[in-house]
Amino acid sequence: MAKIIIQSSEDKLNGIHYEVDTNQQPLGVGGMGQVFKGTRIDSRTGVARDVAIKFLFDDLSAGAIERAQREASIRISNENLIEMFGFITVEEPVGNGGVCKRYHVVSELLNGVMLQDLLEGNIVDKQGQEVPYASQLYELAQNDRTKFALDISINVLSGIMALHDKGYIHRDIDPSNIFVTSDGKIKIIDFGIAKQINTLGTQDRQLTTAGQFMGKAAYAAPELVVGDVVHQNATTDIYAIGIMLFQLLTGRTPFEGATHEVLDMQLHKSIPLKDIRNKELRKIIQKATAKKQSDRYQSAAEFRVALENIARNPAPKPKLNFAVIGSAAAAVIALVIGVAVMSGGGSSDEQAENTTTVEDIAAIEPAKPAKPYSINDPVTKDNAQEAVEKIMSDETIGFDQANNALQQVIALGGPTASEAAWISGRLYAGDDKALPGKSYSEPASPQKAFEMNSLALQLDSTNVRALFEMGQAYHAGESRTGGMVVRDLDKAAYFYNKCIDQARKNGDMEFINKATIRLEQIK
Repeated sequence: MAKIIIQSSEDKLNGIHYEVDTNQQPLGVGGMGQVFKGTRIDSRTGVARDVAIKFLFDDLSAGAIERAQREASIRISNENLIEMFGFITVEEPVGNGGVCKRYHVVSELLNGVMLQDLLEGNIVDKQGQEVPYASQLYELAQNDRTKFALDISINVLSGIMALHDKGYIHRDIDPSNIFVTSDGKIKIIDFGIAKQINTLGTQDRQLTTAGQFMGKAAYAAPELVVGDVVHQNATTDIYAIGIMLFQLLTGRTPFEGATHEVLDMQLHKSIPLKDIRNKELRKIIQKATAKKQSDRYQSAAEFRVALENIARNPAPKPKLNFAVIGSAAAAVIALVIGVAVMSGGGSSDEQAENTTTVEDIAAIEPAKPAKPYSINDPVTKDNAQEAVEKIMSDETIGFDQANNALQQVIALGGPTASEAAWISGRLYAGDDKALPGKSYSEPASPQKAFEMNSLALQLDSTNVRALFEMGQAYHAGESRTGGMVVRDLDKAAYFYNKCIDQARKNGDMEFINKATIRLEQIK
């Protein structure tokens, strides 16, 4: 056991300290550090509470450390916001009388799934357990998409109201920063680029300059795109939530493509409001995502009230529910049905909203055949799987090209992301047995390989190859991971057994045999 105690000077005054076992399997590994489960102990009351403790990597830039401090400093108690407990610096003595500083971010420990995962059909947590609330929301999305979108958006706006009331804006609202918890809450997470409105200044331009844009292009308000930090305010978050509302209703973001293309669309292209069937919701999204800030809702409260009015007075469900395919036959059928309904049922707004019109059909373009993926093409949700297959099959692709494409796949999320993280890890490791004939990182980086494999399991806890590799990491210890973990045969056996269980479900005899052999070696 490598149990350590950490404590800030403020914690010491308040009788608070944190305990964490760094030999345990991390909850996750990201670009800034590893997250472990810890315990927050109040010595005055004896109350102990589980928390998440992020151990920042030693080689982070000063800007990255500042970002972590900013995130930890936003301490707001609200059921729709993750609770932050603080930023802790620990000084450790090193040779020659020097001191090494270790940095930690402590927050509420959340169990559940990301909204992004739920939108992709994943309703199980990292331990493979179904999250009941996520399951309820997913079923609601299938049966009543409008109520699903309203419920989530109203909760998000409640959290944003609390954040704005304290003088902060988030600047990075999207489904990957919304958490659906096991105890039935919707929580906004990741305050990494949040900022106090009255301290926005030129120093923040580095967060949005070309090549360093830290938000999500698909949700970025025009003033965020151009780096106009002076005018970023509450309406900047309102724009992002308007985009997300569109996505929750339609299943996609309004603008898709390469990052530079999406950023340009945010500045110059109108939201495709025709895709929103409900007239009132169409108006709300149009207002929330106006290009001019003065035309948007001026507060999250105003936006939330507009959505609550619709939630209290839902429109009748459409009587027709068919998908119009981009073929001549389907379009003709839709046109005939739409005309028949219009001619036989009056001209009310309700009927207009629930009827496929001639204009709707005229706006539909036949799907264009997708061109084959090339390694230098931007990766999108549509070609992510093809990109991974290309990297696996083409031995002429260099490490930098392959890893760049894999990182794009990971950033998109979805079912291919975990596999991409595992492949990236093997390329960093120079693992010729796992990926023969590939171009690897030179020199190999066992630490980065371990981080990427940990990320693969964070993205998909049933990834058989990542489970097997994690078993090997603990089986070999420092020699395989570059000191990231020590040799631990119990943990190695745990991951080998998990690998076998999942491989049996998949009918994967290769990894059943591989993991069984490793278990025999341990015994």
